Formats: sequence, structure tokens, C-alpha cells
Amino acid sequence: MTRNKKNCYNLSMTTVTISLPDQVARRVDDAVDSQGFATRSEFIRNLIRGYFFKEVSLEEYKAKPLTQVKKDLMATGKYKTEFVNSIMKGLKKSSAYGSKAVKT
Repeated sequence: MTRNKKNCYNLSMTTVTISLPDQVARRVDDAVDSQGFATRSEFIRNLIRGYFFKEVSLEEYKAKPLTQVKKDLMATGKYKTEFVNSIMKGLKKSSAYGSKAVKT
């Protein structure tokens, strides 16, 4: 894993080629389209992650007050105020914080 100039991490990737029966490839394409994956590769990577990380369990999402979210983001020291403010603006429009927002 390497870090680029924009403070993002680049994961090195290895290309793996697979052959699938036409019927299976069509089902993969249908799943890519219906589940919102950008590519077949993204879909297959997701399946592989699920295979190797079965022990990961989902936890119920509990929204924090937006003031706490903002405070936590700023406390990391990784983000500019303008960026954090744009995140807050987007969160206010989200289903978790929109009309039924956690009161701050």
C-alpha cells in the first residue's frame, strides 16, 4: 500500500483472469447492474472479500449528533474545515440525519 500526494492510499493489484460459462457471465452482469457495482471486477472483489472475511458481523447503525461527528472529524487533524463543513452539509440531507436527524 502506498500513499499518493493527495493523502490517498493506492493498493497494488494483481490481475487474475477467469473463464465463466456464458450463462454465469450474464448473471454476473445482471448483478453488477442491479447492485450498483461499477465493473465485474468490483463485484468479484466483493464476493472474495465476503468469502475471506465471513467473521465480520454487521452492527446496528447508531447516529451520533452532528456536532459530535464534526468534532470527531476535526480532532483527527486530517481534514480542512471546508471539507468537514461539506460533509456536515451532506449528512444533513442523508436519510440518517435528514428530517429525523439526531438532535444536536
